[in-house]
Amino acid sequence: MVAAAGDRRRGVTRGAIAIAIPAAFLFAAAIVRMLRLAAPETILTDLTQPLAVVTNWGAYGRAIFGVLFAMLAVATIVYFHVIRNLWDDDDRYTLRAGSIALLAALAAVCAWLIPFTFSSDVYAYAAYGELARLGANPYGHAPLPASDPVFSAATWQWGNPIPVCVYGPLFVVIAQLVVTALGAFGTTMQLDGLRVVAVVSLLACVPLAFATFPGTPLARSLAAFTIGLNPVAIWCAVEGHNDAIALAVVLAGIALARNGQPFAGAVVAALAGTIKLTGILGAVAGATFGPRARAGALLGAIATLALLIPLLHAVTTELAPQGRFAPEASLEALVKPLIFTVVHGDAMATVLTTLVAAIAALACVMRGVARLRDARVEGWIYFALGAWLLIPNPYPWYSLWLLPLAAAAPNTRPAAVAIWLSLFSVLRYVPDAVGAPAPPAAAILGAIATLPFLALLLAE
Repeated sequence: MVAAAGDRRRGVTRGAIAIAIPAAFLFAAAIVRMLRLAAPETILTDLTQPLAVVTNWGAYGRAIFGVLFAMLAVATIVYFHVIRNLWDDDDRYTLRAGSIALLAALAAVCAWLIPFTFSSDVYAYAAYGELARLGANPYGHAPLPASDPVFSAATWQWGNPIPVCVYGPLFVVIAQLVVTALGAFGTTMQLDGLRVVAVVSLLACVPLAFATFPGTPLARSLAAFTIGLNPVAIWCAVEGHNDAIALAVVLAGIALARNGQPFAGAVVAALAGTIKLTGILGAVAGATFGPRARAGALLGAIATLALLIPLLHAVTTELAPQGRFAPEASLEALVKPLIFTVVHGDAMATVLTTLVAAIAALACVMRGVARLRDARVEGWIYFALGAWLLIPNPYPWYSLWLLPLAAAAPNTRPAAVAIWLSLFSVLRYVPDAVGAPAPPAAAILGAIATLPFLALLLAE
């Protein structure tokens, strides 16, 4: 009787402590709204935009970012504590999908109250949807007319022309449907509609994780909690990023494959790439359910690549030639200034920086291969961490793709590194929100952003 009462208390405690995640967002919203009253005159035009984005706001932007990062840090500490310490071995007292989704929804509502975002991506999404609505090519790179309010809002954030679309055709269709349905209500509602789609997609990942992950209700609950209540994932969904949509499609496909539809499920998982190219990796997960699943994954990947031809053409002809190597808040951002002090040539410094990152990534991958040979699931996390080291600008929303892998191997060191990377990836906002840092500051920011990797150097 005493033991049962203790289990119940632990179950109640787990949910009660998790309430601190939405509470942290609510506290941040209150502080940021007070700071908004002291906004400098230099950013007043930014504040009149449909959705205010913290961009080159100097010291004021640093203060706003500091509040967000502090609250995300508090929320992540709580989230990590629940995952590592309060998940008991009794299925009767674990959090169910409804409870986790409700907590995530509450956290999203509280995060929505923060009056600023740190990314302009949702403006670009709306513009791509508007281009599709008008019968124009979102993968082109032509100047946009100022007469359209969606285009005017997007070009204020991005310049004119805006960057070429780097998302799949299915996402363009989703954006088109949203901007068309909400066109009569104005640009703010159109942007908010896209943000709602992202939030709902993240909430959908909770029951999908229950259906996707194997094991006991306890294991599936832990996976759903890891994905759905990650504070950075919640914030990025509130900003409107489409990674949650693509991840929901991947999880839906794997759920189909696990529940008797391996061919169809693998096809669906691969087709997540038609939302965002990263989603095509769902084919790898989908292919693990036998020969029929492998056939479905291959078909889905081929179909996805065929549908992505306009995107790939735009990236290779428009985006790549204009790109420049400017890493921020990453391993490469740490290494490049150090190399540049020895090699005084930007091209050679870039090559050597990329080489250092590739060596570090290879070390991660080799460790992952060793774990997989020992049939240890966390080996897959090392592959993802290796890929992370190769990204010059790891934006926070990229970290959403680390969470399912962390959920598959809970309470392992690489899973912990993946979770903490989600928090430290928020530092990538700093150069955009405050202003481009000088080389020494950029190196320090890169060093801090890669701190979680130090845990991999410790003996296991």
